[in-house]
Amino acid sequence: MEKIYMEENQQNQQRQQRQKNRQLGVSVMLSFAVAIFAMFSLISFGLAVYGNNGGVSYAAPIGTVGDEFTFNTAKESDAQVWVVSNGTPGFRAPVYLANNDTSTPVFCVQAHVGVQDNTPYAKDGAIDDYGLLYLLNHSYANGVNVTNATGADARYVEAWVTQTAIWLYLYETDSTATSESSPNYLSSADVAAIQGANALSVDAPSSGATRDIYTGELYDYVRELVDGAKGASNAKRLSVTISEDPASIAEDKSFYQSPIVTVAGNPSSDLTSFDVTVSGVEGAYLVDESGNNLNATGLAAGTKFYVRIPADKVGTETINVTVNAKGHFNTLAGHYYNATTGTHQKVVSVTGATLDVSEGGTFQIIPTPETGMNVAQTIYFIGLIVLLCGVGIVYANAKPVENKQ
Repeated sequence: MEKIYMEENQQNQQRQQRQKNRQLGVSVMLSFAVAIFAMFSLISFGLAVYGNNGGVSYAAPIGTVGDEFTFNTAKESDAQVWVVSNGTPGFRAPVYLANNDTSTPVFCVQAHVGVQDNTPYAKDGAIDDYGLLYLLNHSYANGVNVTNATGADARYVEAWVTQTAIWLYLYETDSTATSESSPNYLSSADVAAIQGANALSVDAPSSGATRDIYTGELYDYVRELVDGAKGASNAKRLSVTISEDPASIAEDKSFYQSPIVTVAGNPSSDLTSFDVTVSGVEGAYLVDESGNNLNATGLAAGTKFYVRIPADKVGTETINVTVNAKGHFNTLAGHYYNATTGTHQKVVSVTGATLDVSEGGTFQIIPTPETGMNVAQTIYFIGLIVLLCGVGIVYANAKPVENKQ
C-alpha cells in the first residue's frame, strides 16, 4: 500500500514538474517577444527623433580717385578739349580729369550745370544707382573700349561715348528730365544730335582749334550702353530668396527650422562671398543643406542654408524672423563727388573698391502647441513597460516553488 502511494506521489511530482517546465518555456518565449517589441520601440523612437525630424531634411579701372581731388578739363595745346559730334547742331561732351591726370577720368551727372578748372572736390556718398555703376564698369571709365576707334585719339572717342551714355541714361530714367530745371534735362535737339552722330572732332574752345578724329556711326555704341544700364538698374544687385514652404519643428521639438534660403548676386560671377545676420529672435544659427553648422560670415557664393532657432527661444505667439545678407562683389564701386567751393556740377568716378550690397527677407515661425507625448514617445514608453512586465514574469516563473508535504 505504501509502495503504491509513493509511486502515485512520484508520478504527480513528475506531472507538476513537466507543467512548470511548459509554463516556464511559454513565459520565456513571451518575455523574448516582449523584449523584441520593446527594443523595436526604442529603435523606432531613436530613428524618429534623430532621423526625419518631422520632415526637416538634413540632407580695374584705368585710374582711381581718392576722397578728394582737383577738377580739370583735358588740355591740348594749352586749351580745354571738348569732343563734339558732327550731328546737327552737334553735341559736345567735355573730357573731365581728376588732378589733371589722363588716367583718372571723371564724368558729369548734371548736364547743364557749370564747372570750373582747379576746383576742389570731395567724396559725397556711394553710387546706389546700379545702372550708373554699370556704365562706369562697362565703358572707358573702367578701361573698356566700346568703340572701334584706334590710335592716340581713341580715348577721346571713348570718353565722348561714355559721357554721352551717362547723360542719356539719366535723361531717359528721370521722369522730371523733360523740364529745363532738371539737372538731367536734354533738349530734343540734344537727343537728335546724339542719335545722328556719325563723326567726332576734338574742339578746343579757347583757341578755336578743331580737328577730326573719328568717322562712323556712334549712336549704336551709346544705345548699347544705355540699354545695358537700364537692365541693371531694374534688377537687384543682391537677392535673398526664402522658400514659400512653412517653417518646421524638429520631431523632438528642440528647434524650429526655416525654409531653405538662397542668396544670389547680379551678375552671379561678381558675388565672391556674403555674410548673414538674423534678427527678430535670439539664439538663431545657420546650417547647410545637410544639417551641418555654418559660420555666418564669409559664406561662399551659391551656398544655400537653413536658419534654426532653439524651441525655448520661441514663445506662444507667431514671430517674424528677418534674414539679412551682405554681399561682397568683386566689381568696381563708384562715388559721387561735389565741389567744396562754389556751386558746380556733381561728378562721378570709379574707385576700385569692392562693392558691398545688403538685402534681406523674412519668414514666420508659428509655434506648435504642446499636445503631450507624440506617437514615437508613446510607443517607447509602452514598450518599456511591457519589457519590465516580461522580466517580472520570467523572474516569477523561474523562482523555485516550495513543495508542501
